[in-house]
Amino acid sequence: MKGLLLNQYYSVSASLRNYVLLSVVIVAILLFSRNELMQGFAQMLITIFMVTPALEVLKHESKSGWNKFVLTLPIKRGDVVQSHFLFFALAMISGLLVTVALFALADLILGDILTSTNMLGILNGAGIALLLGIVAYPLTYKWGAEKADTVLMLGIIVAVGLFLLSNWLYIEFIEDAFQGINHELLFTSGFCVITFMLYIISYGITLQVYKRKEF
Repeated sequence: MKGLLLNQYYSVSASLRNYVLLSVVIVAILLFSRNELMQGFAQMLITIFMVTPALEVLKHESKSGWNKFVLTLPIKRGDVVQSHFLFFALAMISGLLVTVALFALADLILGDILTSTNMLGILNGAGIALLLGIVAYPLTYKWGAEKADTVLMLGIIVAVGLFLLSNWLYIEFIEDAFQGINHELLFTSGFCVITFMLYIISYGITLQVYKRKEF
């Protein structure tokens, strides 16, 4: 597993570094704008940018022929899929940590940045990133790494769309039913738990697709 993870990291390390640097610069600009809407983008930008290279790994493996070579190694197909989902999760957690660190630094300079609302927004960004992985992995294995870019764009659209739909459904059908509670915290907690469960289900679906795949 460690070797698979290192192989994935080194195959996209340059891309990962560039995404981090670009997103940090953009987020810094957004935070210094002191605009609430811009801060909303800043809450999720780094995390989404950092999971993108994790999805690009499949494309790199297809181009280099690694996706065929790896099947000759003494490992199970489940190990291959598991390593991709684990690498994606590690990239997402790294994105969360970098985002919190940047918000904390901005809070020291500007003040009133590392608020509970922004922290919950950062967690919502992690949920959106998970949705991206939930959609992208099974589709990429099903359609082939050649369509990885199309799947990535589709995944971003679906992930953001599902988040907005979830937020709308919560406001329409749940918010008024419960008074006197922190609705921001309740929505974010529920959203993160559900997306985490869907991520595990997506792993199972992707594994079944991969087991049936012929190279």
